[in-house]
Amino acid sequence: MATTSNIVNTLGAGSGIDVKGLAQSLVDADKTPKKERIDAKIKQTEAKITGFGAVKFALSELKTAFGKLNDASDFGSIKPNNPQPNALGIAASSSAEAGSYNIEILQTAIMQRTASSNFADRATPLNVVSPATTGTAFSLNLTVGGVNKGDISVVNPTPAGMVSAINGAKLGVTAQLINTGNGYNVVITGETGATKAFSLTSKDSNGSAVPGVSFTNNLQTATDASLKINGLMVSRSSNTITDVIDGVTLDLFATTTGAARVDLNRDTASIKDNIKGLVKAYNDFEETLKVLGDRESKVEEFGGSLAGESLLQTVRNQVRAMITDTSSTPGTNIKAARNVGLSIDRNGKLNLDESKLDTALQDNFNEVSTLFSAGTNNKSIYSTAPGGLAGDAVNKIEKMLLSTGSIDTQSQSATAKITKYKEELVLLEDRMAKLMNRYMSQFSVMESIVGNSNSTREGLKSTFEGMMKSYGN
Repeated sequence: MATTSNIVNTLGAGSGIDVKGLAQSLVDADKTPKKERIDAKIKQTEAKITGFGAVKFALSELKTAFGKLNDASDFGSIKPNNPQPNALGIAASSSAEAGSYNIEILQTAIMQRTASSNFADRATPLNVVSPATTGTAFSLNLTVGGVNKGDISVVNPTPAGMVSAINGAKLGVTAQLINTGNGYNVVITGETGATKAFSLTSKDSNGSAVPGVSFTNNLQTATDASLKINGLMVSRSSNTITDVIDGVTLDLFATTTGAARVDLNRDTASIKDNIKGLVKAYNDFEETLKVLGDRESKVEEFGGSLAGESLLQTVRNQVRAMITDTSSTPGTNIKAARNVGLSIDRNGKLNLDESKLDTALQDNFNEVSTLFSAGTNNKSIYSTAPGGLAGDAVNKIEKMLLSTGSIDTQSQSATAKITKYKEELVLLEDRMAKLMNRYMSQFSVMESIVGNSNSTREGLKSTFEGMMKSYGN
C-alpha cells in the first residue's frame, strides 16, 4: 500500500496531467452504473418488504373485525330493564332470550344463626372432664341437614379456641366470638336454605357433654328463598338463582314491592356496530391492495411496491370469498352475508344495507348469529368443524398471517435478495479498488516515460542553445 501511495502522490509531476483524477474518473465510469443498478434493486426490494407488511397489517385489522362476530357470545347481548334494582339483581348471558317477566320476591334465603351459652371470658379454660391424651381437649359434633359432618377437634379449650377450631374445619359453618357486654358468646352461622339447618353438640373424651358448652340459642332459622315468576311459585336454597330463566342470573337482595316487570331486550346496536366495523376493515383492506398494486401511486414508502405481484390478486380473491361465499353454517332464511345486507359492488367496495340487516336481526336473529359464529365460542384455528362466516374467516386469515404463510415466505425471500445485493456491492467495491490500483500502476509507467522524454528534451535544448551561442561568437 505504501508503494501505491507513493505512486499516487508523484503521478502528474512529469506530464502535468491530473492522472489520479483521470484514473478515478475511469473507475467511476465503470462503477457508478453498476452500483446504481444494485442500489435500485435494494430500494425496490425494501419497498416490497414494506408492502408485504402493509398487506399483513390490513389482514390483521380485518381479522380483528371478523373476530368481533365469530363467537355466539358476540350476539348474546341482552339488556335487562330492572325497575327494582335494590331488591333484585339481573345478569343475562349469551344464551338468554329476549322476553318479559313479572318477578315478585316474597322471601330471600336465610342462613341459620345459633349462639352458644354465655362465657365469662374469651380465654378462660373451660371445665373439661377427663381430657384426652391425644392433645384434643374436647370435640364438637356437627350435623347439617340431618347429615353428620363429623367431629371438630378443639385443642385449646377456650371460647376463642372453639372459634378457631370451627373455622379451621371448613365444614360449611363459620364462627364468631361476640362480646355482648355481659360476657362472650360464640355465634355459629350456616349456609342459606332450609336444607342447611345444623346442630352442634360438645363432648369430652368420655363422650359426655362438656359442662357449660351448648349451642341451643337459635337466633335465626334457615329458610329457602321464595318468589313468583310470571305467577308461578319458585323456591330455592340460594339467593343467587341461575336455573329458572335460561341464561339469566337473579340475585335476590330483598322482597320486592309487588311484582317487578323485568324486560330482557335484545341489544342489536352493538352487533350492527361490529358489522359496520367489518365493512370499514374490508374497504380499508381493499384500498391498501389498490395502492400497493398501482404503479402510479404517490403514497410514500409502499405505493406501487407490489405492482405486478400475483400475491395481491390471490389474497384479494381469498378475502372476497370470505364475504361472498355461503356460510359453512347456513340457516333456512339466512344463508350468506348478502342475506344480512352485505354486498360488494363492481369497484370492489363492501356496502351494508342497514334496513336489510335490521329486518334479518328482527325476524331471524338466531340464524344471523349462526351464520357468523356457527353458534359456538372460542374456536381454535386447528379445528376442522365449521366456524360460520366470521369464524372461518378468522381461521383462514390467521393461517395467512403465520410465518409459514405465503406472505411471510415472499417477504423472507425478498430479505434474502437484499442480503445478496449487499454482498454484490462489497464485491463491486473490491473490484473497483483493484481496478484503481491497476490504473495507478499503468499511469506510473506512463509518467516515467514522459519524465524521461522531458529530460531528453531539456538536454537537447541545452545542447542546441550552447551550439547557437558558439556559432554566434
